[in-house]
Amino acid sequence: MESCESLYYKSKATQQDLKDTHLDKQTEGDTKLALQIFGGKKDIILKSVPLFEERGNYDFLDFNCGCPVPKVIRQNAGSSWLNRPDELVDLMKELVKISSKPVIIKMRIGFSNIIDMVSLCKQLEAVGVQAIAVHGRTRSEFFSGPVHYDVIADIKKNLSIPVIANGGITSENFLDVFQKTNADALMIGTKALGYPKVFENMCRIEQGLAPKADSLEQQIIDLKKHIEYIYSIKDERQASGIMRSVSVHYMKGFENVKKYRLALVHCESKQNYLDVLKNMQNEQ
Repeated sequence: MESCESLYYKSKATQQDLKDTHLDKQTEGDTKLALQIFGGKKDIILKSVPLFEERGNYDFLDFNCGCPVPKVIRQNAGSSWLNRPDELVDLMKELVKISSKPVIIKMRIGFSNIIDMVSLCKQLEAVGVQAIAVHGRTRSEFFSGPVHYDVIADIKKNLSIPVIANGGITSENFLDVFQKTNADALMIGTKALGYPKVFENMCRIEQGLAPKADSLEQQIIDLKKHIEYIYSIKDERQASGIMRSVSVHYMKGFENVKKYRLALVHCESKQNYLDVLKNMQNEQ
């Protein structure tokens, strides 16, 4: 998820993120990569697209109209676009014209209240958007409370392009979400934080196999892999900053790990992380 304004104003961090997409495509050449962008100013968004294309390597351009966090909303970006749907349709019409990559969109079902999503999505389809991912909550509902899968089902029923269901999806309920929404695909967000095997377990369940049981030992192994990867593509300061916010998610749901969670958020180097994890393993 990259800021149009940051790239337009030549942010070194954003330019490095785009450089990393080439590594992503090199190491995972058989997969499709979507570059998600956000912004609140139409002119800068449109001016940034050629810059994204020049510096990045991706298969789809994904415009974010779903992010609910205050710092994004203050920029009139993310889900704040749902307060001005006519402007959003106009923007997407121009975005489709100038992008050499297929344009998709990620959105919520309203800002404060549920809006007429079928009408909006049909307009987005008409201007050339290739797929729509829908988080079945309003911005006001953030990430808690029931997900309105019925709204996603209504959108899917009325569109010809792929509709991707998002919001509250786990390996325990994903088959039910497919049935409720008839969506073409599912998007997993929060559940995947610190829990990469959610995808493996979903595949296993689809194949009629039992999901793999949770274990702290496996979480530590997966976290080590994550650490090795991030430090291989970022400098130590950047990598440490990223892992401080991510590493604690690997410890969710396990007992007697509070002191290690606290230690992880204070790590400032790769070795710091590995030392903490080694201590955890020694206590298993």
